[in-house]
Formats: sequence, structure tokens, C-alpha cells
Amino acid sequence: MEKKVPSIFDYNDFRKFLKEYQTAKRSQDRRFTKSTICKLMGLPNSRSYFNDVLNGKHVSETYIERFITLFGFDADEARFFRVLVRFNQADIPSDRELLFEQLISLNKTPKKILSKDVYEYYTEWHHSAIRATMETIDFKADYAGLAKRIFPAITEKKAKESITLLKRLGLITPDKEGYLKVTDKSISAGSDIEKELLIQYHLKCLDAAKATLITNRTMHQAYSTNMISISKEGYERLKKRLHKFKSEVRSLTHKDEHPADRVYQLNIQLFPNTKQEKKNDQK
Repeated sequence: MEKKVPSIFDYNDFRKFLKEYQTAKRSQDRRFTKSTICKLMGLPNSRSYFNDVLNGKHVSETYIERFITLFGFDADEARFFRVLVRFNQADIPSDRELLFEQLISLNKTPKKILSKDVYEYYTEWHHSAIRATMETIDFKADYAGLAKRIFPAITEKKAKESITLLKRLGLITPDKEGYLKVTDKSISAGSDIEKELLIQYHLKCLDAAKATLITNRTMHQAYSTNMISISKEGYERLKKRLHKFKSEVRSLTHKDEHPADRVYQLNIQLFPNTKQEKKNDQK
């Protein structure tokens, strides 16, 4: 069955696009193999370049342009593809954030991706902090006082903008006495592009954690880091326990019989500090 050639605007991973583009084109023409792509890109003696890129090989500016020619992109598609490749290959958080903002502005089908308000919510850590703070205070319009409660510090202007955003998203609403309180509504993070937003959000939260650790050691805090060596099976068990712990945290806060009077940020990171060597028997 022939497959429709995908649109680059539907992707936030250029390698995924390359793979699905080649699969779609080959469903239309069996001769459109990975080796054929290499030849069309001016690499007649290389049969593996395309496959190497799919497996993580860095794509230079020269070959970005060759891909654009191969796909026959128009000007808008070409601009989006260039930024997407640079975004996927960026390893500096500030560069990723800047490139991601460019992706959002260049995307020609934003309604399929996410709303501008959701994007704004995830790009700043203090929006979720202010949302949680609404459960601990009776707030109406004291933006200066609200800004002073947040740590690391934010401006009164940012506090006001955050409240406006949270209202617009339906995440806070006035109670019977006019005080803003949290609703039960949550933001979905199901699409691939929203997952990229979550990465940016986590980076902002980690920055906030660093600021708290360095500048305000008198606050009640609990930091712990464990460097562990573990098997694949042990890692899977640990992930399940962490998932259970996160569920317990949500349950504990939901069932807390006392009124909330403070806001805390709980970060959990589990990531590799070494590269996994492939065993000889692994395919």
C-alpha cells in the first residue's frame, strides 16, 4: 500500500522525518532505497551515510542543504528543516530554547501542535509555582506581594502576567469570596512537540533548584544525590518504584488534611552517566 509523503511541519525530530519520508517514498517506488538517497545526495561511494544519520550522525550545513534539495522543499519548508536539524543537534540549553522558539514561529500548522498559551506556560517555571501558591494564600490582586513570595525572585510584572495566563488557561478561578484558587484542570503533554516543551520546562526547574541551593541555604530544603551502578533488570524495577513514589506524592498532597501553607519543588532525575556498550550478541 502506498503511503502519503509526510509534511516536515508535523515533526520535531528530523531523523524521524527522514525515516518516514524514505519509507513513504519507497512504498511508491521500490527503488527509492537508502543507497539511492546517498547517490542522489552526491555520495555514490557511500551506501551507509543515510543510515548513519538515522543512528545519530551529525549533519553538517552542507548536507542539510543537500537534504533540502533532495526533498524539493519550498522556502518555508526549507527554513523549518534547517532550524529543526540545528535544534535536534544542539547540546546547549540556551541554544535549544532559542531554536525551539524559532520552530514554533516557523510552523505552518500550529493548531495541530499546541496553543500559544500552553507554550507560554511551559517556557517559564514560575507559572506552575504561582499556580501552586494559589492554594496557600488568599489572593485577589496583590501582585507585588505575590512576586515577593516566589523564590527565586520574579518581578511584579511577571507575577501579573502569570496570573493572567493561568486565568486564560482555566487553571485558576475565583472562589465564592473572589479569591483565586486552583481548578482541577490540567495541561496535556501528549504530543511530541509538547514533550519538547516539557524538556525546556525541566531545564527551567533545574535552574531554579540551582539558584535555591546556592543563594538561600536557610530555607528548609532536602537535597540528595546517589550515583549507582545497576543492571538493566534493576533499572526497570527502579523506574517502577519511582513511578509508584510519584503517585504516592500526588496522593499525599491530595489527601493532606491540613491547609497548604507552602510550595515546594520536587525534582527527580534518573539518567545515565556512562554510555552503554553493546554486547556482541546484541543485534
